[in-house]
Amino acid sequence: MKATISERKSPSEGGRKKAPTASSPGTRSESQLVDPAFDQSGIGMALVGLDGDWIRVNPALCRILGYSEKELLATNFQDIPRPDDLGTDPNFISRMLRGESRFCEMERRYVHKAGHVVHVALSVSLIYDKTAQPIFFLFQIQDITERRHAEEKMRHSEESYRRLVELSPDAVLVQRKGAIIFANDACTALLGASSPAEIVGRPVLDFVHPDDREAVRERMQTIRHGTGAARPPRTERRYVGLDGREVHVEVVVNPLIYQSEPATEVILRDISKRKQAELKLRRSEANLAAAQRFAHLGSFEQDLADLDELEKNPQRWSDEVFRIFGYEPGRIDTSAAALLRAAHSDDRDRLRSVMVTAIRDGKSHSLDYRIVRPDHTERIIRGQFDVVHDEKTGKPLRVLGTVQDITESKLAEARLQQANQELAGRVQELQQRSKEITLLSEMGNWLQSCQTADEAFAVIGRSVQQLLPERVGALYILSASRNVVETVAAWGESACGERVFAPDDCWALRRGQPHRFKHDGSTNSCRHTDPASLLESLCMPLMAQGEALGILHLQVPRIEARPQEPTLRYSAEAEERLTAVLAEQIALALANLKLRESLRNQSIRDTLTGLFNRRYMEESLEREMSRAHRNQKYLAVIMMDIDRFKHFNDTFGHQAGDTLLRALGDCLKKRTRGQDIACRYGGEEFALVLSDTSLDAALQRAEILREEVKQLDVQYAGQVLGTVSLSMGVAVFPDDGLTATEILRAADQALYQAKHEGRDRVCAWSSQARKEAHTRETE
Repeated sequence: MKATISERKSPSEGGRKKAPTASSPGTRSESQLVDPAFDQSGIGMALVGLDGDWIRVNPALCRILGYSEKELLATNFQDIPRPDDLGTDPNFISRMLRGESRFCEMERRYVHKAGHVVHVALSVSLIYDKTAQPIFFLFQIQDITERRHAEEKMRHSEESYRRLVELSPDAVLVQRKGAIIFANDACTALLGASSPAEIVGRPVLDFVHPDDREAVRERMQTIRHGTGAARPPRTERRYVGLDGREVHVEVVVNPLIYQSEPATEVILRDISKRKQAELKLRRSEANLAAAQRFAHLGSFEQDLADLDELEKNPQRWSDEVFRIFGYEPGRIDTSAAALLRAAHSDDRDRLRSVMVTAIRDGKSHSLDYRIVRPDHTERIIRGQFDVVHDEKTGKPLRVLGTVQDITESKLAEARLQQANQELAGRVQELQQRSKEITLLSEMGNWLQSCQTADEAFAVIGRSVQQLLPERVGALYILSASRNVVETVAAWGESACGERVFAPDDCWALRRGQPHRFKHDGSTNSCRHTDPASLLESLCMPLMAQGEALGILHLQVPRIEARPQEPTLRYSAEAEERLTAVLAEQIALALANLKLRESLRNQSIRDTLTGLFNRRYMEESLEREMSRAHRNQKYLAVIMMDIDRFKHFNDTFGHQAGDTLLRALGDCLKKRTRGQDIACRYGGEEFALVLSDTSLDAALQRAEILREEVKQLDVQYAGQVLGTVSLSMGVAVFPDDGLTATEILRAADQALYQAKHEGRDRVCAWSSQARKEAHTRETE
């Protein structure tokens, strides 16, 4: 550096330029102002010659470096810096002397006289005379040692923090102004990322569940601005990772200084398992409460702190105990005394004795007793008392008990005793009903197997004769033109009446309800019968989906050898009920047969529902089964039927039934995948073909669909049509059959099983169903 400076020296200076003194012309007044400021400045100041020697130093600089003014003036400014920092000094001095810069700032390390390093902020200015010639440098030096030490400590602190956080099992992130600037490995895994780089820089709110986002945003604003009420130390939120997984977390937020700037530390602890356990616990408690409510069974627990005065020991009652005793849950204090007060005065001593005996003997005891509710009604209660003992000392610790309202069962027992007396007289009638049910079921099975109307008519004639052997009669069907009623089947010895007649000739077809004729003249006879040859007759209309198909006609002919009314196996009312059921089955069977014949002639779509028709489904089923066989995949078929659809039609009308079918068709179209096949199989019966679907998946889909159909809000003519339920049968290829016929039969039999078990359920084709189906087919 000295060589650099010597190149700029003036020959008149003899190798060194002196700083102006206070006595120099034109500088006296300025010196009077500058000198005190120079000496009294709080920062170190010095005038340094162009050769690097100290010209003048102030006391503050002496304090910073530990030297006296005399000691410093005897040195060069390059004697003070640490050797590591010397290499850069000639560079900035050279640039300033070349006129490239008149001012320079930097940080340097100087060596204190005591030997330790002093960190300084150095500002250097080059001072020129009036001829624009440089005369000396002005050094301004500020001690920043403490600041540098603090920064170093902070750097070490941040490094320690990062190492500690990286080892933490909890997810930790640091955010500033809503953006993530640091995340440990646990946080990376929690948020579904493969590396911290995938989440650093992204807004925190990107990972917060939408339902929690507004609350988190408000809390971040409160923390950022330091306003608002004191925030809770822990909160629970839901976060959603990059992989879409929803995680319940416990959040702890701490403000901190990170990388020398304010930031926020967010600790996320995964509590998903705890939340799941809490949910299971709540469900378990709710199920227990529901079970107790349905069973009218309450439970209580009593600690035996005082064995001498048992009634003073507090009890804990379930909500059902309050309800059984006639109170809202929590309305009265619970204790043994309260339990005894609720008992009938005549039963109170017995109850107290049983409780004491249970504790004394350490055995379970039960008692039926009466209680009196606040509204003065009496109920019959069955109490059960069990004692829990200390395993080591044998001392009784607490009583576990139950109270169950058995009033209805007691009343039922009394009614049952009366019913048993009546039952003896009705056994024969019930046996007859059982036979009728069997015959009706058999007829239904035969009718389902019929492919033509003539086959169905023959089955109906044979079945009616078996069910009502004392009656002769005929089955009449309306023609397609609906202006003629024709006999299609007749049975009995001497059925009498017209074989072909107009619909208006029958009162049952006119009125749409059963019509009974008796020879005593109490009712009108139909024109298609001969009243003179009859003792009585019954015309039952065949109604299906609100449409009359014909009539089922029964009669008792007047025969000379049998002038009086014959003795029947059951009353006229019972006969009419049986005939109504028989007519309903016949009507439904004929309607279904007609519908099947119609569907076979239709194209790919069903005009009412817009679903695929049966023919298309059967053709597609063969194709899908071949594909499933090639790919070694499952294929499922779900058959479904609207429960009590005939009653629904009778109640709301045919047009309402169509509205319901269309609504169900729309529901099926919305709830099926593109590769699935939904079709209207016939009447109120539908089918789904689910490709690549196992039995468990098909059952799950069926259950979901069944529940969704129950939620349908179907209206017709401004009237809500009510809740609709489905009975559903499921079969799977290849487990339940290797051909389309086998799979459809299996699903249909499973549907029959669902109907048989009570409707509104899903049944899978099983070995039990197979046995029941075989039994029905062989009967």
